Amino acid sequence: MAKDKKTNINPSPLKPKIVIGAQSNDHSAYLAGVSTEQFFTDARTFAHVQLLVTEYYQLDILSNFWDVYNIEAEALGQKVIYHPDGIPDVDRTRPLISMPADLDRISPPDPYTSGRLPWIRQFNKIFLETTHKLDRIYFTAPFSIAVNIRGYENLVMDMYERPRFVHRLFEFLCDDVIAPFIEVMRSEFGNPDLVMDGRDAWASPPMIALDIMDEYVVAYTERLRDRFGDKVITRGNWGDARCGDIERFFSQKIRCSPGSLSVLDPDLYEVGPERVKTYADKHKAFITAGVDATLLQRGPVEAIVERVKLYIDKLARDGRCMIHLNQIAAETPPEHIHAAVAACHAYGRHPIPDNLEDVYFEIPKRQSFSAFIREKGVSIDA
Repeated sequence: MAKDKKTNINPSPLKPKIVIGAQSNDHSAYLAGVSTEQFFTDARTFAHVQLLVTEYYQLDILSNFWDVYNIEAEALGQKVIYHPDGIPDVDRTRPLISMPADLDRISPPDPYTSGRLPWIRQFNKIFLETTHKLDRIYFTAPFSIAVNIRGYENLVMDMYERPRFVHRLFEFLCDDVIAPFIEVMRSEFGNPDLVMDGRDAWASPPMIALDIMDEYVVAYTERLRDRFGDKVITRGNWGDARCGDIERFFSQKIRCSPGSLSVLDPDLYEVGPERVKTYADKHKAFITAGVDATLLQRGPVEAIVERVKLYIDKLARDGRCMIHLNQIAAETPPEHIHAAVAACHAYGRHPIPDNLEDVYFEIPKRQSFSAFIREKGVSIDA
């Protein structure tokens, strides 16, 4: 059955420690003191900064998140606003598809020339040349692209009033937008099994009902997987605590990412890690535990450490879990991120003690990012 299908898209449970990664983009630009427009449009700046941020925070997984929800929409012709101190976002007052007939006037993007699709190819080449590894490339899942070019309210209304149009739109997004991008990425990087990691935050309760999740999220993820294999996944859905039927929602998420269950704060904390672990074990799923972005930004440090320790204690003892720091806001204090990473490395080292209170842990004192790059003898523009 699909729910028991396994892939190797997750870190190996045999690693000596629980790994930690982070979604950092405008925070990375803020640390480096570069404008977000330069960060999100200059491939060398983006790659250089993200590699330095990965090293600075001692993350176990490369920090190469970009403003993932804008790329395909912008390549299709959707206007994107580049905010001076934040993440770019589509112009929600001017959807590309203002009426269903507009779909017929849209041309599929060219992965080699359209929008910032060439930018993705450029900086991923830099990552590969620098690190000699590239385990995944991100894309926007069909539902979230549809929201960004049609508008959330319009799209939901279409689902009830014009379902044939919506299915035609989703087929276009899968077959003419996402599929060519996947083909080019896998061909260009010489890896036919490269994990393609689709992000789908718009497909989250209570913004959508679980019936919509089945018809427009799971079905079209499986359409892509039928064509490209199980290493095409979609995730990033939240709202577990508001979905009304948590086991059904978990099963839908596992169908979109076989062998893996991603549950993010604040839902993870509210639902309870024990309940998530029970379900994941039953379905042989690896867990990605997302730590609250608001907690990371506001602290205090002691609460961040306790949250990481809780998730390791309840979710990670068998190694089938990783810690993920949710979207780090630009001005999040670096000491908060250092504390989260240090806590994961201290409490998540195998064999994990029965009582984590027995583990010695001291909140680390680390140098500033500017001092770090001075000590390395590099400059951001290098």
